[in-house]
Amino acid sequence: MKLKVLALLAVLALVAAACGSETSDAATPELPNAGAEVLPPNSDPGTTPPDVAGACLEGEPDCNDTLLPGQEPTDLPPSDAGGPTSSGALVDGGLTVSEALAGDAGTIAIKGLLLVDEQGARLCEGFAESAPPLCSFAEIPITGYEETLAVPLTSSQGVSWTDRVVSFIGEIVDGTFVVDPTSR
Repeated sequence: MKLKVLALLAVLALVAAACGSETSDAATPELPNAGAEVLPPNSDPGTTPPDVAGACLEGEPDCNDTLLPGQEPTDLPPSDAGGPTSSGALVDGGLTVSEALAGDAGTIAIKGLLLVDEQGARLCEGFAESAPPLCSFAEIPITGYEETLAVPLTSSQGVSWTDRVVSFIGEIVDGTFVVDPTSR
């Protein structure tokens, strides 16, 4: 029995010595293109790779990626009217209904849950847990959404609603959010 244990230990020692060896007589094969510059797909050698989009985390002060209500973007070219143009991008889907109601006038993006019943169409900040749902929290009447709505409506008992948050671009006119028909 002792002989078997000694033989096993000897084999393990040889294996460990062979695995830990750092010297070898065989030449290490050279990988093709070793040390070459890695380029993005479809780029020309000798060109500088473009900056990576989205390299900043959202909310980083140096990224200027989020505007507060009432702020104007500072890095957009001027429009024909002299003011900045829109980048066309929605950040976080737009303002909540509460933020839109508390903000200044002008073209804005609002996000919320759409509810259509006998009172008309409204964008709601939330739904009460009822069947069918009712608006809870802030709400605003909405018009012109039909052409730009990209999600199906669920309907029950004469009420239709979206099952998820939707965003629209438009203006608040006399207390009603009027969707811009060109904002598809």
